[in-house]
Amino acid sequence: MKKLFYIPVFIIVILIAFSFSYKVMNSEKIGSIILLTKEKTFVAGNPISLTFKLIDDKSPLLYLHHSYGITLIEPINNGNNYTYEIPKAFSKKIGILDYTLILDGNIIFKNRIDIIPNETSSTQLESYFGPRSIHAGLYEYSMLVVVPTDNFDNPLPNNTIVNVHQQFLDNISSKDEKVENFFAWQNIYTRKKAGTILVSSTCKGTDSKELNTIIYPANATNFSINYTRNHNFADGNQLTSFTTSVIKDEYGNEISDGSYVEFLVTSLKNNAILKTNGTTRNGVATAKMLHPPYPDTWNVKAFVTGLAESNSIRVSYKPIINDYPIQFSKDNRRITVGPLKSFMNQLIPDGATVNLHIYNEKKFIETKTNTSKEGYTVFNLSNQYYTKTSYSLIIETLGVTKKFENLQYARIAQ
Repeated sequence: MKKLFYIPVFIIVILIAFSFSYKVMNSEKIGSIILLTKEKTFVAGNPISLTFKLIDDKSPLLYLHHSYGITLIEPINNGNNYTYEIPKAFSKKIGILDYTLILDGNIIFKNRIDIIPNETSSTQLESYFGPRSIHAGLYEYSMLVVVPTDNFDNPLPNNTIVNVHQQFLDNISSKDEKVENFFAWQNIYTRKKAGTILVSSTCKGTDSKELNTIIYPANATNFSINYTRNHNFADGNQLTSFTTSVIKDEYGNEISDGSYVEFLVTSLKNNAILKTNGTTRNGVATAKMLHPPYPDTWNVKAFVTGLAESNSIRVSYKPIINDYPIQFSKDNRRITVGPLKSFMNQLIPDGATVNLHIYNEKKFIETKTNTSKEGYTVFNLSNQYYTKTSYSLIIETLGVTKKFENLQYARIAQ
C-alpha cells in the first residue's frame, strides 16, 4: 500500500537546496541501487510507479519535484524490490517529474521522467472569439483562439490538428490549423456585406460550441433629402417633414438602425439657424419642423455628423394672411387684433403670436406679446403705467406689420 509521507515545509526547502548542490546521477544502476522501471515517458492519467532493487535492507524515501508541487512518499517493498506509486495528483499533470531517493538524509539516486498528454482520452475544447462586432469592408477581423486539452486539462502537443469552421450567409467553409504553444488560432476576416459570421471548431472528434461576430455596416456615404407638407403657407402651425434617401455605406449596406441624422435649416429672411434631427430605420431618417409664422425661404441640408452629408434643398412659405383688422376702443387703450383669417377665410388656429411694440416720441418703451384665441387677441394699455398723451404702435403677426403714429391719449388728472 502506497503511503504519503508529509514533512514540514522548511525541511522540504532544505532538501531542495541540498538537491541542487548534489551532482545529478542519471543512471539505472548506481552501486547497490538498480532502477527496474525502464519507461522514461508516461501518459497523463495512467498509473505511474517506480521500482528499485536495493541490496541494503533499508527503505529510502522518494522525493518528488513537479510543476504541480513537491512531496515525499514511502515505498511498498517486496523483498529487495521497492515500489513507489506516484500520487494521482502528479500523474495527471504533464511535464518533467524529477525524483530523488533519500536515505538517512543523503541523496542516493536521482533521475526524472516525462509525463505527456493523454491523447486517447476525450478531448476538451476552450474557445475564445473576439471582438464580437466588426465593420463591413476588407481589413477588420475577429480572432478565434482554440485551446484543446486532454481529459485532465493538459494542453495537447504542438501540431495537433484543429479544424475551424465558419459560416456566412450561404457559404460554409473549413480550414485546418495546427496547435502551437498550447493553442490554435485563426483570423476571421470581415465581409463587404453586413451580417453575422458563425464559427466553431473540431479537434479529435470533439466539437466546440458556436460563437459569432456581427458585421455592422461601414461609415455612411453622401445621400439626398426631400420634404413633404400639407400646404406651403407660413402658418406657424403645420409641420414640414424632411426625409432622407436610403443611406448606405460604400459597400451598399444600409447604415445601422438608430444612426443619428441632423437637419440644419437656415432662414434666408434673417439668417437664423434652426436644427431638427431623426434616427434611421431601414436606412431612412425623418425629421419634422413647424412652419414659420411669417413668409420665409429655408435652405435645408442634413448630416451624419463627421461622415456624410446631403444635397441642399430650398423650401418656401407664402403669407397666410395679407391683412387683418384692428379696433381701438376705450380712448385707444384697448386694442383688438382680428379676426385673423387664413388662406380659406377660416380663422387661424389658436396660438398665433402677436407683438405690440410701443414708442413715445420715437423712443422705444416696450414690446407686449399675446397669442391668438379664436382668431383674436387683445392688448390693454393701463393709464397708470402709460401716462403720456401720445404713443406710436407697431403691430406684427404672421409676417404682416401695421404702424400707427402718434395716437392720442387723455392725460390722467393728478
